[in-house]
Amino acid sequence: MQKRCPKNLVIFFLFLLSASNTVCNAQISSYRLRQADSLFQSRRYTQSLEHYQTILQQNEYTPAMLLKMAYIEEGLAHTGKALYYLTLYYQATNDKTALLKMEEIAAAKQLAGYRQDEVDWLLNYYHDHHGIIAVVLSTLIILAFSISVMLKRKRQSAWLGVSGMLVLVILLLAHINIGNKVVTAIISQDKTVLMNGPSPGAEVVAVVGAGHKVEVIGRQDIWTKITWNGETAYVKMNNLLIATLDR
Repeated sequence: MQKRCPKNLVIFFLFLLSASNTVCNAQISSYRLRQADSLFQSRRYTQSLEHYQTILQQNEYTPAMLLKMAYIEEGLAHTGKALYYLTLYYQATNDKTALLKMEEIAAAKQLAGYRQDEVDWLLNYYHDHHGIIAVVLSTLIILAFSISVMLKRKRQSAWLGVSGMLVLVILLLAHINIGNKVVTAIISQDKTVLMNGPSPGAEVVAVVGAGHKVEVIGRQDIWTKITWNGETAYVKMNNLLIATLDR
């Protein structure tokens, strides 16, 4: 791997790394992580990447580690994988700087799925605060129940309180079962073929390069159902990097 990397990515990387040293999820093998960090510091990037990948495969990570992986992949000219690790970093930290950086890279490479409009920012805010919203809805349900009980004891109509409680329960169930189910993926291979059906004999929708971000909406055998330019398409699973983290 070449030791020279884009200047703007180096600055971005160093800026974020300074605030990203906490361990997330499970307890990481300190020996393997120290070994990977040592290799990284000595600029043996590909060797350190192998250790980081092993750690991540065990559902263990630190934000700093994810940034280093993105940095290495960018140096290797693997734009898709670099964006994948930046996406994971954003999921781990909700750091909007990473979101803006991904949008910048995508604009330079003409990649789809990264441009943020007002709706996207609202959805991102919703998913970032999914847990807090669940707590708020639960609190409101308890409040509505308490009001209903109080009104009943006073022999007044509790219809309004009961109705409000039922509406809040429905919203909470929908929030828990649907609200956090959006899964995104990064296309990992150049010349990836998107089909209009889960079959090699289906019509070709597009042939795209690595790095595009898509929304996963289903799976069927070896095919993943995605949205592409507002329409449904299918792509083979081995052409996608599913961007999810266990927290």
